[in-house]
Amino acid sequence: MTISAHYTGVNMLNQAQGMATTAAKDIQQSSLGAQSSVEQASEVKGAAPTSINNPIDASIDLIQAQTYNQAGANVIRRADEMTGTLLNMKV
Repeated sequence: MTISAHYTGVNMLNQAQGMATTAAKDIQQSSLGAQSSVEQASEVKGAAPTSINNPIDASIDLIQAQTYNQAGANVIRRADEMTGTLLNMKV
């Protein structure tokens, strides 16, 4: 298995996308009103009420996803520059 800087950068971008998607869903659920989901869960016999998603924590996760995205893009950019430098070298 070959591991390159591009592979690492793409993995970071994929992780950032997943984190951003999860955070966006959490923000949406908290803005729609988690009260309805708590009421629905309590209607089910023996079910414990679900926890309410904190929009502040989700916003922090969204900022962290942005940082991961920037880091992944930087890894790919630097790998491209390094590859370009290697190709431009005279032997």
